[in-house]
Amino acid sequence: MQTVITKRELQVPVDVLIRVADVLLENDITNSITGTDEEDGYITIEVEYEKEQRDAIHEAEDIISDYHENEEEEDDDDED
Repeated sequence: MQTVITKRELQVPVDVLIRVADVLLENDITNSITGTDEEDGYITIEVEYEKEQRDAIHEAEDIISDYHENEEEEDDDDED
């Protein structure tokens, strides 16, 4: 049976880069930096993973999502 490799790009905020990198490294997920956005403060990382590694990708995506949710909450608090 052939192994299916999925590619995806993650836009990782610099503030959570180390946490996301730890997840990718711990799960041996192939990755490369494909871009940066200094103005918005994120790095684009292309990941390649197998079906068995999906949970790790979801964990990385959750870290990113949680970061954005916390940012929105802080912005709302600043407006008050």
